[in-house]
This record gives sequence, structure tokens and C-alpha cells, in this order.
Amino acid sequence: MLFSKNFSLVCIVCSFVLGTINPATAQMSQNVLVRGKHFAPMIVSAEMPNLISTTQFDGKYFKVVKGKSEDAIALNEVDETTRLKAANVYYHLNKARDFWVNTIHSKYVENLPKITVRIEHINKFSDLGHYYNDLIEPQYNNALSIPPGTPMDGAKTPDGKPIAAWDREIWFRPVKKIRTADLPNHGVGAAGNPLAAYTAMLAKPVESTTLSLFIQNTLLDIFHPTELATPYETSVFQEVGTIALTVLALQTTKHMDKLFLEKYYYLDTAMIPEIIYHEFSHMALSDHLVISHSTPVNEGMADYFATTLGDNAHIASKIKKYSLAMPKDGKNKKNYNPAYETKALANSDFVLSVLWSVRKEFPETADQLIYKAREFLNTDSSDVINDLPEALLESCQTVCENPRADRMKLREVFTNRGF
Repeated sequence: MLFSKNFSLVCIVCSFVLGTINPATAQMSQNVLVRGKHFAPMIVSAEMPNLISTTQFDGKYFKVVKGKSEDAIALNEVDETTRLKAANVYYHLNKARDFWVNTIHSKYVENLPKITVRIEHINKFSDLGHYYNDLIEPQYNNALSIPPGTPMDGAKTPDGKPIAAWDREIWFRPVKKIRTADLPNHGVGAAGNPLAAYTAMLAKPVESTTLSLFIQNTLLDIFHPTELATPYETSVFQEVGTIALTVLALQTTKHMDKLFLEKYYYLDTAMIPEIIYHEFSHMALSDHLVISHSTPVNEGMADYFATTLGDNAHIASKIKKYSLAMPKDGKNKKNYNPAYETKALANSDFVLSVLWSVRKEFPETADQLIYKAREFLNTDSSDVINDLPEALLESCQTVCENPRADRMKLREVFTNRGF
């Protein structure tokens, strides 16, 4: 009997001691990628905040799943890459939510329902059925914020099961190495040769203007030949020559990619903190800028808060192990170009850099100034040249300490960036 009591006491003590190193408890800390000194990436062990499970990446605000699964990834997932990505997105999304709730003071974010986060998810989004069949254009090297939705009547999965309604989700695609030469789109702010991109920007307007002059001079030659400033034959040669030179320049720069680009392109979005912050920023801004449209203004606003949260003007820089693409730079000095209004350049860093110019001028109030500006922007039609400056000027009326003087400073910022 005495042995039995002593044995029980020993078991209680053992249970207490072992409890402190229990594998389930130990799993509350996981390896994640953070930015260290000089923005250098480093892997550290960090606590997984707000978990409601001791065995899975399932928390109060986020649940991390793999692909189309609805089951959260295990904290002791045997595949180290999957576990690292799950921990990384879970940790940084909680950090992003904390920033929006406690620094920006967003009641909207505070009341957001729990978000499902999908890693290694290859499916295209369908607003009628959640996602398409796996074989339809599998997606790689990007991330996507998904609005809540309901499937069309009778929609079923490929195996015949009814598709349920879904709430907000964030998808992180698998990484895939692609030859740069095979990329479908080259462009400023993407992975493109900047010389070719800028030449392409100029080609269309030059060609259009030259053809207009050609038509105008032809009509003048027919109806009012005496009014031609240059002999008709000479002007024709000049105009044809301009088009030929433009085409030649465009074709030449296309062969100069190797001077500007890496041989391969890849982007492991689940491992890059700023991209994770960017996607959550879309969620946070979706009370006014709904996440169904990708426009230069929408993407630039999300970029700004991603870089603010990371306290660095760059996105995806110094991180070649997980990204071999052209990073975004919020401190570049590019001037406005109409091409930055196009959907093809929605992910360029021009809007980001303009907002960082505002931040430089208003270091104390920029975050609230830019956040308030979302109320004066339209999700699908706000442009860079008119609507973004007007939204910031309108925001300044209530956010700025000295609205009249500060609005003048804002106008000077826009002028200095080519507006």
C-alpha cells in the first residue's frame, strides 16, 4: 500500500514535469521566417498565438489547411516544408491582424470572422463554385484573397458532392521555377526587362500619333496641298521612318532580357512576410475596397500597409531562397506614366512609392491619412492620376493637423512625382 501511494505521488510529479515538455505543448512554438538586421531573412522559433487547438494550426482568427482540405494542418506535420509554410503564414497573419486592430484601430478587422488559409493550393478561383477543377490552369507563384460567396444552384465538386458556401479565404500557391523567357507578361514591376517595358509603353502612342499625322497630311495633300508645311513625300518618309524605328527598338530590347533578368522566376508567397501582410491588408481594406478587383490603386494600398507593418519600403527583396523575381521598392523615384493605370501593371510599385512619398512628408500621420483615403476611393474605377490624389486630399481634411497647409504639401508631393 505504501509503495502504491509513493508510486502515485511519483506519477503525479512526472506528469507535471513531463507536461512542461509535452510534444503537444512544445509544438506551440514553430520555426518561421522573419526579417532581421538590414531586412535579412532568418529562421527563428516563435510561439503560435491564439491557437484553439493543441494539435493543429487552428486558431481563433485563422485556420491553415493544405489545398482543398477543410482539416487544419497538424502542428507535428511530418513534411517539414508544409509545416514551415503553415507556421509562417499562421504567425504572420496573426501579426498582421494585431497591427490592424491595435495600431490602425480597425473595428472592421476586429470583427472579421475566422479566415481559412490555404497553402499549396493550385486551383483557380471561381465566384460560382469556389474553385475550378485541378486540371484547369493550375496556379503557381502567387497569392490570392478570396471574398465570401455562394455557389450557383446545383454546383458540385468533380466527385459529385454539393459545393458549400464559403467565407473569406487567403490562398498561397505552390512555388514553381519557370524560365524567365517563358513568362507570358514582361512589364514594369513584374519580372520584366524594364527597357523593353518602357519601349512598349512608348510604342503605341508613337505609332498612333504618327499614323494620325500621316492621315492628316494625306487629307491636306488631297484637299489643301498649299497648306502643307513639309512636302508630302518628305513627310511620308519621316512618318514611316518613325514607325520603323519604334518597331526596331521594341524588337531589339526584347532580346536584351539577359542583361536585366534572372534566368528563372519563382515566388514562394507563403514564405515571404510582406506578401502575407499584403493579402491580409486586402481583407482589412475590404470594408471599402472589396477584394474582387485587382487595380493599381487597390494593390498599391495593400502594398503600403504591408510595408508599413514590416517597417520597410521593400517587398520580396533579399530573399532569393524563396523569391527570384523583381522586388517592389517603395522608395523609387519613378514619375507618373499613363501605363501605370493599366491592369497589366496593377502590381507595379508606382502607387506604393507615391504613398511612401506621402509617408516621408507626414511620418506621424501617414498611416491614418492613407487609411482614411480608402473611404473616398471606388473599388473598380478609381485611377492613379485623379482619384488617388483627390482621396488623399479629402482624407487630409479630417486627419491632418493643419489641413490647409498640409494639403499644399500633398499637392507638392504629387507634382514632384509627375502628376
